[in-house]
Amino acid sequence: MNSDRTRTEPFRQFLQQAREICGFWARFTGGSILFMAVVGIFVPLATAVFLFTLGLPILLLFLWGCSLDQELQWTDLDEGPW
Repeated sequence: MNSDRTRTEPFRQFLQQAREICGFWARFTGGSILFMAVVGIFVPLATAVFLFTLGLPILLLFLWGCSLDQELQWTDLDEGPW
């Protein structure tokens, strides 16, 4: 990564959110797999892991889009691409 590029505040906030969410996902998924390896398959837990894994990219794209809106000021009525 090019370190001389400046990061804006909305993008820094997105990076922090993404790190926390991905860290939680890794702990939750790893703990669930370990639990199911010891105890056996627990369908509600496996379903939660599966749905969270499917929803993770969607959530990250949504958060990235929100930070992009803030950075480009598309949420302001007087500003924007139009």
